[in-house]
Amino acid sequence: MIRVLVGMIFHETNTFSPFKTGIPEFKKRSYTEREEMIAAYENTKTPLGAFLETLQKEKDIEIVPSIGAAAEPSGAVTADAIQQMTASLLAPAKEKKVDAVLLALHGAIVTEIDDDGDGWILERVREVVGKDVLVAATLDLHANLSQRMINCANILVPYNQYPHADMYERGLVAANLFVRALRGEIKPIMKWAPLPLLTSLKETKCEDYQVICKAMSELESKPEILMASVLHSFYLTDSKETCASVLVISDGDEAAAQNGANYLAKVLWENRKAMVYVNTYTAKSAYEDACKEGNYPVVFADVCDNPGVGSTEDATALLKELIELHAQRVAYALIVDPETVDQCHKAGTGATIEVHLGGKMAPEKTGEPITCNAYVKSLSDGRYRNHGPMHGGLAINLRKTAVIVIEGITVIVSAVPTQTYDIEIFRSHGLVLEDYDILVVKSSIHYRAAFSKVAKKLYGIECPGTTILNLHSLDYKKCLRSNYPLNQNAEYN
Repeated sequence: MIRVLVGMIFHETNTFSPFKTGIPEFKKRSYTEREEMIAAYENTKTPLGAFLETLQKEKDIEIVPSIGAAAEPSGAVTADAIQQMTASLLAPAKEKKVDAVLLALHGAIVTEIDDDGDGWILERVREVVGKDVLVAATLDLHANLSQRMINCANILVPYNQYPHADMYERGLVAANLFVRALRGEIKPIMKWAPLPLLTSLKETKCEDYQVICKAMSELESKPEILMASVLHSFYLTDSKETCASVLVISDGDEAAAQNGANYLAKVLWENRKAMVYVNTYTAKSAYEDACKEGNYPVVFADVCDNPGVGSTEDATALLKELIELHAQRVAYALIVDPETVDQCHKAGTGATIEVHLGGKMAPEKTGEPITCNAYVKSLSDGRYRNHGPMHGGLAINLRKTAVIVIEGITVIVSAVPTQTYDIEIFRSHGLVLEDYDILVVKSSIHYRAAFSKVAKKLYGIECPGTTILNLHSLDYKKCLRSNYPLNQNAEYN
């Protein structure tokens, strides 16, 4: 039997966040080991789900599960946490030799030990399994690719879409290339090109991105090219590796891989201006536009309080504005406030209580708590399962939640954060979408994958929060100031 080590250590590090990420933060979202990892991710639309599905079809392959760890984006991963998780990842390989390794990584982990956390993980993998063992991994579209990662892996397959509705499909691509390489059917050669370019949160379905998609498709139509991808990087990671890049894999043809990477980098650079800026609304302008058109439901996305890029998810600015605008028929998901959740559970369904909602973690950036009377509509354990195009089938556990009503606005309050990109966040709390005109979510782009199917219009709203959209406002210490758009005169050959 061919023993294949399978695992995941996944974190997108916002180095501008003051909150460190330890084991407790991973356990709030996902922390499973060995057989529990398989039970948690089997039959899910995730990279790990794709790995398991593919490898289970191979009769001569034995899956060796290790760890499935993921945390919401936040500050640097602590030294203890990354060491513990990497030890769990490699423990099965130390107990008995493995023949290959297949991982789900992010590509933008920063740790207290090393700014290039994913490169550090892959180096530890190589130290244990040796230089001749096949190592493959998926990466997020927002990975900060490094030469260390290229050196330590044989196959790296990033997501190509944002929202990341293709993570399962890219997992299948990675697993397929992995099996073919394992059987000697292909000889992957990776070439990459980093560019002096920082990108914002760019949706890949927008019209001005299609020239880049076309270039990737053109390359992959060539028989010698196995994969071509553009990595946007994560601009909220302050590291010397932070920049956009391209990655091409050929089948044994080094020149083809390098030429492909050069071509794709040229196309990306020529279209760099389209990668930088995001159009947003103010709360008032979005509300006035929605009222004028009168075509409901619509989605208001609080793009600056998105826990998916490291925000606190307890910002109150948008909710305050909606209250002041006397907005009605609004369902709001969500505000993180464990104190208010406990207060609601003690009071019970049907109670009206005074709350000091949100604004507790960084009030100087997110707004002060809202002090008001709230009607406790319902209480929940916060458990539900995603059914949308992202992470479909994955179980979510918010620990404990409450649904409250404040002046006609229905708000889900949670004990722990989660990016609200799946419609099930509303349905699981008994909120019928047809009963509401405005659905508020805490997400930058991911919400579009599911909510575009039910909403008449999507509004990205910029309010005070801990996510900064303007790259020029970030106090970079390590990221190169020569990168575009920090340097408008940046050049690339």
